[in-house]
Amino acid sequence: MALAGFSAPALASDAPKAPPPKEKEPNYANEEGEKGRSGAVYKRVLKEPLGEPEPLPKEEPKPKEDKKDAKDAHGKADEHAPKKEEKHDDGHGAPAKEEKKKDAKKDDGHGGGHGGGHGAPKKVEPTVSTLFDPAIIKLDGNNRPLTPLFQTNSHADYFLCHKVVNAKYQETILNEMNTFADRMNLPRAQEKPCMVKISKPNTKFPGAVFIEFYVDEKSATSCIRLNNCISTRLVMLYPKDKKAKTVQEIYRSYVLTDERKYKRSSFCVSPEGQFLGDKNCYVALHPDWLFN
Repeated sequence: MALAGFSAPALASDAPKAPPPKEKEPNYANEEGEKGRSGAVYKRVLKEPLGEPEPLPKEEPKPKEDKKDAKDAHGKADEHAPKKEEKHDDGHGAPAKEEKKKDAKKDDGHGGGHGGGHGAPKKVEPTVSTLFDPAIIKLDGNNRPLTPLFQTNSHADYFLCHKVVNAKYQETILNEMNTFADRMNLPRAQEKPCMVKISKPNTKFPGAVFIEFYVDEKSATSCIRLNNCISTRLVMLYPKDKKAKTVQEIYRSYVLTDERKYKRSSFCVSPEGQFLGDKNCYVALHPDWLFN
């Protein structure tokens, strides 16, 4: 049993012990320092400069492993491969992922599809009359103005001449109409309003195209709203061949009346402005007609 405080004596046969390592002296700053009370001089201890970082060796990228469809060499499914989660609708949650809906219509290259490669679908242009020259009067495929309806009554629909009838042609009609009014000793028609009148199907001339002027505001209101024209000032635009499928020459068949003076007359003018007689253009174009 070892005794406390007992130390074994050193023997001559024991190997000499190495001296303890010498402590590294601090790196003092090269300055005078400050003298303490005890007379010792105190200087700042400088930190040892850090060396430059050693570059790490570049690691070569590991080759990618080929991914297989979780099947072994014999075509059997790998038992250890992770299984895909299948989503089932239990009636309480959201249904399974819906398939993307296919567009019902595809772009056919002519702008007809939705969201096609050619942008928005093209605007469909209205059909144009095959009988009436658009340089004279602009009508659609049904021989009606493309502008909004202004007024309607039991016999006809009315449209403003503005943007429908050529201004020069409108002026020609008004001048011819007032020439005939002077011959009949009747009041002249006024420049405005000017209306395009389209007869309804149940009338004497279904679908006929007229241009109508008025002697005053009262006459205009009575004609347009009530179809009661005391002083008629109108012209029927009469195509030479109504059944043709090409633009036709348009004859001008005038009608002027004054019920207070019991006067009524018809006049026909050719497309070139030639006066064809005191009769409507149907009679003028069909001289062999029974009642001519």
